[in-house]
Amino acid sequence: MQSETESPKAVSKVWGGWSTIGFGLAILAAYLIVQVLVALIFFIKKYLSAPTPDLAQLLASLGTDGLLVSVSIIASAIAGMSAAILFIKIRKRATIKEYLALKPISKKVFLLNIAIVIGLILISSYLSPILAQSRDEMFMIEAYKTSVWPALLGISVVVFAPLFEEGFFRGFLFVGLERSRLGPTGTVILTAVAWALLHLQYDIFGMATILVLGLVFGIVRLKTGSLWSTLLLHSIWNLVAIVGTALYVNGIGS
Repeated sequence: MQSETESPKAVSKVWGGWSTIGFGLAILAAYLIVQVLVALIFFIKKYLSAPTPDLAQLLASLGTDGLLVSVSIIASAIAGMSAAILFIKIRKRATIKEYLALKPISKKVFLLNIAIVIGLILISSYLSPILAQSRDEMFMIEAYKTSVWPALLGISVVVFAPLFEEGFFRGFLFVGLERSRLGPTGTVILTAVAWALLHLQYDIFGMATILVLGLVFGIVRLKTGSLWSTLLLHSIWNLVAIVGTALYVNGIGS
């Protein structure tokens, strides 16, 4: 993969480092607020349908409610990306396509990305039994079982989750921070750490996996100069995870 250099004119089209951080926090706030609102709606609905004095148990059950997870991911992704698009449009110096580096990738880069994600999946599959990834696996299994519409869970995980997370971390944040004093290397590291922190519900192995993926995705984003590369990697990774969960739940290949 060859690095694509940005022209001096392109540099002035995006928000600077501090503005990117400020707007980034606003985008993240919109994303998290919608998640809280969705959870609150589900909590009220479930409580009214079956009142219980044990609110802690009710909250715990919602934590792995697949339908809640599906709706929350979709709604928060839409809110977060809408906020990001708003701040891009306020800048008025680049189209959304230009700002987020939605540049087509070549067939060679496409195939190389496929090879990268296959390699990551093989490494993760080898390490999982050794490092006991049980908690994250149980969360996915329970979410799938309670999803009501498994297809909706699949769409949320394979389409909407990568759309927001890549659009935000390797898109909006990456573009602005790369041109700050952090530079390319600092941006790859910072966005990977921030992405891992967004997944605090995972165990240590899960967060470590997200951190490593973030570093790899950041390097790929840097080298290809296109967000499509990491969108592809992220979607395939999540697709393999949800398909593996579905096969396990349905007793296929277990």
